[in-house]
Amino acid sequence: MKPEEIKKYIEDLGHEPRHDVNALAAAAEEVAYLYQSSTNAKQIIEFMLADKPIPTLATHSYGFHSRSGRGLRELFKENYNSYIRNNGN
Repeated sequence: MKPEEIKKYIEDLGHEPRHDVNALAAAAEEVAYLYQSSTNAKQIIEFMLADKPIPTLATHSYGFHSRSGRGLRELFKENYNSYIRNNGN
């Protein structure tokens, strides 16, 4: 997803972006690349921002994050923070 699409998605959820949308886009693309056969950047963003399950990755179990869901969140967080560090934000 492009940063503009992420900004619009956040606004559609009824919020203003509090995080760097460029970093969100970069992190989503990187995570989606690592899981390329199972998901895409849009699903990653929806999972991270709206807690929408990704069935192909079994991110939820009985409404809670599964081990894979928690791992996906951690991987996204690491990629997001890496982008912020490397781009001086």
